Amino acid sequence: MWGRPSCPVAHQARQVKRDRAPIVAAIIAIIMGATAMIAMRERIVRIAPPLASSYRALGMPVNLAGLELREVRSRIVMDGARRVLVTEGEIVNIRRERNAVPAISLAVRGANGLDRYRWTTSAPKSRLDAGEKIAFRARLASPPEDGAEVLVRFAKLEAQKGRASD
Repeated sequence: MWGRPSCPVAHQARQVKRDRAPIVAAIIAIIMGATAMIAMRERIVRIAPPLASSYRALGMPVNLAGLELREVRSRIVMDGARRVLVTEGEIVNIRRERNAVPAISLAVRGANGLDRYRWTTSAPKSRLDAGEKIAFRARLASPPEDGAEVLVRFAKLEAQKGRASD
């Protein structure tokens, strides 16, 4: 009575604001969580490798090695009377720091998609500086006659994939 008269409309507005606070907090938490999931995707995939396919499906592939194989091509050449499969390409360090380069794993696959022959070769350099690229070349004497394609990967990553699927 001595104070200001109570205004039911103002009281109702304050109540509505208080009711929305948990919803606003939840939306902010979801946005912050999604931002962290995007910004820290490399760390997350190191901890939980199966999540790499989820990131890839969302258009955000994760490259744990920080290396890319580019311009890979294979061809058969003749060395005297012997057929030789020559596979060439580039290894590129996409990180902003010096990076170790693992061995290169190659597989000749048949038309049915199964490996016909697999081998590993050393990379031309064991480390690449930031943004550096280097050419590689691998040769296989007398490759399988029914080889249809050559699959090229980094050997260390291939071994990690094998352990993750066990």
